[in-house]
Amino acid sequence: MTIYFFVVFGVYFSIVIALWVGWQLTFEKSDTKKTKSTPTVSVVIPYRNEQSNLQSLVESILAQDYPKDRLEIILVDDHSTDSSASIMDEFVARFPHIKKLKLAEGATGKKRALALGIQSASHDLIVTTDADCTHSTEWISSIASCFNSDQTVMAIGGVRINSNSGLFPKVQALEFTSLIGTTVSTLFYQQPTMCNGANLAFRKKAFLDVGGYDGNYEIASGDDEFLMRKMHARFQGGIVFMSEQTSVVTTQPSATLSSFIQQRIRWAGKWKYNSSLGARLLAVFVLLFQLTYVLLPIAGWCHWVMPERVYFLIVVKFALEFMLLYPVTFFLQIRWRWIPFLILQLVYPFYVIGVGLLAQRQVVSWKERVI
Repeated sequence: MTIYFFVVFGVYFSIVIALWVGWQLTFEKSDTKKTKSTPTVSVVIPYRNEQSNLQSLVESILAQDYPKDRLEIILVDDHSTDSSASIMDEFVARFPHIKKLKLAEGATGKKRALALGIQSASHDLIVTTDADCTHSTEWISSIASCFNSDQTVMAIGGVRINSNSGLFPKVQALEFTSLIGTTVSTLFYQQPTMCNGANLAFRKKAFLDVGGYDGNYEIASGDDEFLMRKMHARFQGGIVFMSEQTSVVTTQPSATLSSFIQQRIRWAGKWKYNSSLGARLLAVFVLLFQLTYVLLPIAGWCHWVMPERVYFLIVVKFALEFMLLYPVTFFLQIRWRWIPFLILQLVYPFYVIGVGLLAQRQVVSWKERVI
């Protein structure tokens, strides 16, 4: 029994160390003196029932330091039932470089909204973000600098969760930090596992070359990740990370525990459709490790494992996860907080197991729509 726990924990520790190394080397090798360029850019933003966020979203994009004559903003309405449409009409009337599109009847979902916006885009460099995000004034400039090489077809950016109020947002922000760290590190090893459509850029020509979202329209989420995998398969080495802090996007936390769980179930549901054997094995191992971690105190209590060895494994896990997450929070400009970290040490295994099981149902609600 002791051997089992040490093998599983040993593999997990090796993965965490490898992720930490990948993160460190990503920034050591990043080009800190990127040539500033101003290619023409189309920003495509799908939205549904975002009346509380559209004002701040559009204002943050209008405030970009990027030349206005080289920037196109396309917002695509996915059949909103609130006042989003009237809010967008006001912006379109005032700013000619903003386009408003709406999905036709019978066409629904984020992927179809994105596809419509990309198809309508006038420029080759496409930038996507979500309607509940805000951006630094240098966001688009920092993205554009990633495409100085013709070999680059996609750039993946960092996303932080706004944690300015309340304990729950702070816990969400730190939990999400682990996803960003994994994103960057696995990309360094040319084995990308995930990305986030809230901060993503790619060439329209490459998007069309790989067939866009074809084959994935009926999957509840994964517009970003499935596209990334197609790009990686077609253009080896053509995906880069946006390593400037000004490229980081801020998104809003889930307001309630129920909405948070619904979101994570939606995200987790795409793993069964993942074509990458490595990514699927990693997901299975993460679930196995969390089950093992939950059983570890029981094993110590029953003396299946000596108590001092239980303490040793927990302390090493604690130290290595801190070592991995702290530099990511620094890059994302999130203040490190110990209480959320300790809360996650206690609840994260149960959260991963629970979401993994619930995701098999594949029935969730999103923006007044059952998926």
